[in-house]
Amino acid sequence: MSTRKRTPSRRFLRPQAEGLETRQLLSAYSTIPTASVSGTDADGDKWTLTLYGPGTLNVVDKTGAAFTKATANTPDLINTITVAGTVTSRSRLVGSVTPAAGSDGRVYFQNLNVQANGTYGEIDPSHVDRLGKISQNGIGLVDMPGFWLGNTSGVKPTVSSQVHPGSFLAGGITAPEGINVLRFGGVNVDYTPAGGTPLTSTAQKNEFVVFLGLPITTGTSITVDSVTTDASSDVTSGSTTPTINQQSVTFLVTGRINLFQANAIYGNTTSGLAPSQFNSSSTATSPGGTYVVSQGGAVTGQIGYVRVGGDATNFTVLALPVDVFTASGDSLDPKITNFMIGGETNNVMMVAPGGSRDVSFGQGMDNVVINTQFISHLHANRGAVNSSVTASRTIDSVVLGGDLVNSLIQSGYTQTLVSDANSPGSTFSAGGGAFNGVAPPNIRDRVQNTFAGGSLPTAHGGGGINARIAGSVVNSVVSVSVDPDPSGINEPGQFQGISNKRFPFGAPENIVLPRGYINAKVEGEIDNSGIQSGSNQLVSADVPSNSAFFAKSVSVVKGAVFPPAVNQPPYNPTPQTPPKWQGALKGAFRRDGTFRRSK
Repeated sequence: MSTRKRTPSRRFLRPQAEGLETRQLLSAYSTIPTASVSGTDADGDKWTLTLYGPGTLNVVDKTGAAFTKATANTPDLINTITVAGTVTSRSRLVGSVTPAAGSDGRVYFQNLNVQANGTYGEIDPSHVDRLGKISQNGIGLVDMPGFWLGNTSGVKPTVSSQVHPGSFLAGGITAPEGINVLRFGGVNVDYTPAGGTPLTSTAQKNEFVVFLGLPITTGTSITVDSVTTDASSDVTSGSTTPTINQQSVTFLVTGRINLFQANAIYGNTTSGLAPSQFNSSSTATSPGGTYVVSQGGAVTGQIGYVRVGGDATNFTVLALPVDVFTASGDSLDPKITNFMIGGETNNVMMVAPGGSRDVSFGQGMDNVVINTQFISHLHANRGAVNSSVTASRTIDSVVLGGDLVNSLIQSGYTQTLVSDANSPGSTFSAGGGAFNGVAPPNIRDRVQNTFAGGSLPTAHGGGGINARIAGSVVNSVVSVSVDPDPSGINEPGQFQGISNKRFPFGAPENIVLPRGYINAKVEGEIDNSGIQSGSNQLVSADVPSNSAFFAKSVSVVKGAVFPPAVNQPPYNPTPQTPPKWQGALKGAFRRDGTFRRSK
């Protein structure tokens, strides 16, 4: 008897995989080299840039002379790399470096321009044609880990930056129609070629700008080895007052940033030279350090993952619903979903108007400022020192592996988060927000807001905190939906004593809203005696010195707490398959989580 199964009728109606997945052909990078340029830098490093797929490539030095086969072995520095005529779904630029003996293997360039001049879009943007083509004038992949941004011309910049008023443009990367995956060595503002003028000696503010427009699909991923910023104090002619000149770096991306990854972020924290967004008492704004900004355009700004494997210094991360030149009200769209610093932190800031899921620190949360809509998980392997966390809604889980010292953690407070991130300037006023060098407010340094009818942040009833602290709480306040100064009589931003009608936490004049709660477990001691008097008073002298948690419902128990297990150096993760939006970098990462710098 035959065992053959009956053939289904109407077989031609059955769907086939090939018919459903033909879209994958649209995103296949070309393997055909279109153009290649080679050269030798001043240290003797041999480099090659190869463009695959549609487009053309041009590389010139500071005099405008092109690198050719005839000059490939002549030592010279790259000024500008120009890529034109590309198609996002097919084009890619790949760079390789062969280091010379005794060299660091870094090849510096000052500008990379990906021109949006491949094809025009429809004349009538409202016209719909299923056979029509969508213009793709960006580039899918730029993979050049041995190439670094720096001032290769060695001269004082003269072109004003359009990003931060008052700064001059030292160089950068520009791609108006986006780059899906950008991987390069990083930025070093201190690089100066032989005989050149260091940027810190130009007596002016300078910045490198990496501006990436909205790509046709997928979003943007950026991977660098490190970013180095600096600052100097200069006295101009005819003045005795020193001016702080920041040498900064701004990553400005339109639309979603899937990933921003760096091995380290370096900066200058010398007293008086740190960027003003980290100093609430600064009288003059001086934005600086490293900015990573996801701005809105046709879509809102969002960030999927910020990961710094090592130390982070003078590092500011912002998500905005509109571009940096447009004012906007608050929005729940611009989220920073995951934020992780594996090493030490010193002046690190995150402003997430749409909230955050996981915020983690591998070696402590020191000198960190976080203003957000909510946080699902806030974890630090060590403790928190000189830090401020303000959430409009709940902080579902706080786990600290050490002491909480000189810090503030607040939940259930109204904020104007978009304005705190960026408030564009106008003819009549200077810009505000962290993007323009203004420190975000916290419960100790509040600002007057006419529309809110008081000082912000101000308490509202939607807060809650669940916390576990594997150490002591010293001179710190954790509060939920408690307003210590509801009258607003005192000047905002100044924390005055009780004798001046200032009502510290724990005073009977506080407004304590009914739905706020704190559930905490503390392993060590609680001692707030250092902030119960004097100019730094935060807690009323009428309550015990072990009062640090303030809410309508407070439950604090003492007991052992297991610290979290946030990844920290040295890394030894299990190799994983890169996500779809980073698939172009498959095989680029070592087992320790860092990427290969060349080849």
